[in-house]
Amino acid sequence: MKNIANTLKVAEGLEGYRDILDSISMKLGRELNELELLIYSAMWAERISYKTSYQWVKSLPTEGDRVIVGAGVANSGAVDIGNDLCCVFKMGSHNHPSGIDPYEGAATCVGDVIRDVASLGAKPIISLNSFRFGNQDLDSTQWLMDEVKKGVYDYSSLQYVKNINSEIRFNSCFNCNPLVNILVAGIVHKDHLISKRDIPVGSAVFIVGSLTGNDGVTVDEKTGSIAKSNPDLSSSMIKAVLELAEQNALLHVENMDIAGLVSACSAIGAKNDYGIDIELNKIPLAEENLSVEQVMLSRTQERMMIVVDQDKVEDVKNMFNRSEVLCTQIGTIVENKTLTFFDDNDVVAEFFPEDLVMGCAAPQEKREYVPSTESNHRDLLETFPEPDDYWKLIKHLLKDKNIGVKSHIQLHNQVEENHSPSDAIVLYDKDSNPLCFTISGNSNYCNSNSYIGAQINMAMAVRRITCSGGKAIAINDCLNFGSLLDEKVYTQLVETVGGLSDACRFYDIPVLGGNVSFYNESTVEGQRIPIQPTPVVGMMGMLDSAKDHTSYIYRQKGDMIFLIGQSHNDIAGSQYLQCIKKDAPIGIPHFSLYEEKKVNDCVQKLIKQRLIVSAHSVDEGGLFFNLVSSAMPLGFGFDITSPAEVRKDAFLFGESQSRIVVSVSMENEDDFIDAMMEYGVSFSTLGHVTKGELRIDDIPFGFIDDYKTDFQLSSPFD
Repeated sequence: MKNIANTLKVAEGLEGYRDILDSISMKLGRELNELELLIYSAMWAERISYKTSYQWVKSLPTEGDRVIVGAGVANSGAVDIGNDLCCVFKMGSHNHPSGIDPYEGAATCVGDVIRDVASLGAKPIISLNSFRFGNQDLDSTQWLMDEVKKGVYDYSSLQYVKNINSEIRFNSCFNCNPLVNILVAGIVHKDHLISKRDIPVGSAVFIVGSLTGNDGVTVDEKTGSIAKSNPDLSSSMIKAVLELAEQNALLHVENMDIAGLVSACSAIGAKNDYGIDIELNKIPLAEENLSVEQVMLSRTQERMMIVVDQDKVEDVKNMFNRSEVLCTQIGTIVENKTLTFFDDNDVVAEFFPEDLVMGCAAPQEKREYVPSTESNHRDLLETFPEPDDYWKLIKHLLKDKNIGVKSHIQLHNQVEENHSPSDAIVLYDKDSNPLCFTISGNSNYCNSNSYIGAQINMAMAVRRITCSGGKAIAINDCLNFGSLLDEKVYTQLVETVGGLSDACRFYDIPVLGGNVSFYNESTVEGQRIPIQPTPVVGMMGMLDSAKDHTSYIYRQKGDMIFLIGQSHNDIAGSQYLQCIKKDAPIGIPHFSLYEEKKVNDCVQKLIKQRLIVSAHSVDEGGLFFNLVSSAMPLGFGFDITSPAEVRKDAFLFGESQSRIVVSVSMENEDDFIDAMMEYGVSFSTLGHVTKGELRIDDIPFGFIDDYKTDFQLSSPFD
């Protein structure tokens, strides 16, 4: 193999690290060669080492009573869900690839996260998406969205992974840089969990799956290419890995994605305090004339690195041979502490694995943090006149896909299977209590105040879990930002992580993992425009019993509708404000973590006492669209009265937090009111469920069927 390292580019990339490199040279007893310098340059890039962001990200709480595998320990996190089972889940992003090749970018994102989950021995079973696209009226936006959705659906379907939830939002800041964030979850018995296993010296290191090509290599932008997916191969490979996991034949499994071979080897070495000898000439290649660095940094998809005890080598080979999946031994675990790469018996590179791994000895960069001066709250009602025609306003709002798309959150899988759609997706398994999942990532709030915006995203996810009858257990996150070269973006990062960290501690919910994606931006007339900061929270919860599963839909004419929590004279941060006056300062809605806790605790008790028929969190779009989405599935309507002390548009479309709408049967109304008085939580009577008509303050607003064209309950994959 030849070496095509660009010495000048490498030197520029490592400027400022001379002391660290000199220290490494002293440990090795020689000068570093060009290939080694190139590898350090690649591995110390922000997207791998988190050299600027790690000092903040590491502040996120990662420990909890149910945590089995915490953040940073493996490719995914795992929590105890009882009955000797673990739920393994992970979030990942492929934002930049999806902006270039949306189909493959999205497909490889699903595949990458599926492999992360399977690497712990868990069978991936469900996925959830958080997508961001540009101006909803642009043809390019529609094309990007169609291709991304198709890539996700095609890949996950061939893996028998149900795509059960999509959060889709549109904003012009994403015109050239869509966001594709995906969560995958799976289940594994504790005895078969591949984590923290002893790895003896002499164990064999295999690469399984695809031939190694030049996909996604960042050595030379002119020769690199977007990685391609192969879901058929992935399905066979993961099936073999899971069967071997059940036989306890694997000591360690590492997904090979970004900086594939080097990342996988360094992760194994750093976690197990051993070295690895790798024979590069044994790696099966997809094309001739690949350079050494291309082989070492290739991002070719559908590859995994596995470590096998010598006693199990033949069993492993036979399994992959039967599955018709390439399985090649390329290395051995050795007693020394270095990763040594050979090419035809010649040592071409040598590393201490901890020097390449985030959170170990990889260098960190400290930057000055300048706190933002953004206001926590803006009173916009004084400068924003009340609409004079609410029927006309509602019709206008229905054209906004950021509001109408709320009805698309529930996909056909859950609706068809149990006819009880809920704020969080509830997953039934015969061997464990029901699990529930949701995704939350409002960027408008975070753009106005990153600290509070991140906390609101966390709080909305907790509310949805609560409304579904569950208790939040753990999260993964995808933190999406612009360029770190921008001081404002760096401030957004620091304050977002700070807000999320404080909210996690308040709720006592650990972070199991996630990722940070930077340099998401567009170029307009030669000027770089960053995306809005978009921290996406993927939350997992659990129900004590299937009987606790609570839907958001209305069930019977005459049921009473109540609001738990308080409405405020507040339209800040609302989709209503953005839709009507696009250049208005958006602001941040009313929010209090303590109010959130009181409301959540109250609703959990009401569910346990079987005093409510439905529960639905009030978030994006406000109260009116909350009511519409609850009424529509079974064709009901509602008749409500607005409070005199709150302006009607703020009451209907404001997004003040800490509010949940519940419906109560007439026979339980008195008991419900007694319970609310006992709990001491603010609540008010909104009205009642009707046969199909919508009335507000005794004024008709059509029938529920009138809304179905623009606000229909359907899958974004239809």
